[in-house]
Amino acid sequence: MEQELPVRTRKDTDYKHYVPVHVVWEITLACNLKCKHCGSRAGKIRPDELTTEECLEIVESMARLGTREVSLIGGEAFLRKDWPEIIRALRRPDICVGLHTGGWAITSERIDEAVAAGVNAIGVSIDGLEELHDRVRGVKGSYRKALEVIKRATEEGLETSVSSQIGPETIPLLRQMMMEFIEAGAKQWQIQLTVAMGNAVDNAEYLLQPYQLDELFPLLNELLD
Repeated sequence: MEQELPVRTRKDTDYKHYVPVHVVWEITLACNLKCKHCGSRAGKIRPDELTTEECLEIVESMARLGTREVSLIGGEAFLRKDWPEIIRALRRPDICVGLHTGGWAITSERIDEAVAAGVNAIGVSIDGLEELHDRVRGVKGSYRKALEVIKRATEEGLETSVSSQIGPETIPLLRQMMMEFIEAGAKQWQIQLTVAMGNAVDNAEYLLQPYQLDELFPLLNELLD
């Protein structure tokens, strides 16, 4: 049986007509974590963030352009009061919707609300094991909360994923991190090197040095196998 390709898989016609197949949409800068590597320096809401009506107009524009998948991020996307309305609007033209979260504000009721709105996937950011993650994210207990979100979303039948920022302290933890994510129910794991932008500019100790890539890449290849 031929495996079905993800909706974000680009076709020749997408390139020909410049279709924005997969859109990552930062719907708010508000955040309830204090991440030392946040590229957006998230925290407080922007004074000129889009209104609900403006967001719905953008949804209509994406549908006309042929967008097939949208990832809603922040800040913390769940801190916008109209996030369910945005999801419902995206789902009407059958756009696949994922929510990416730090996990701190997510209750079972909010996951139920997301499912009812039609969300297809939930991704959670986790940057280490408990001590490192809580320190990087600036909120004690955020690691355990993030794992709970993965477990709860998996129970609801949603596609679940984890994204992790990789810094010097992360490398020796990667194997155990992977096992814990699998146990929680995550189906995908996206890793990315912490780069010197936003808050990370002020916290250079969380940036990998070039020589450390010689240790990281063979390990990632081993974990992939």
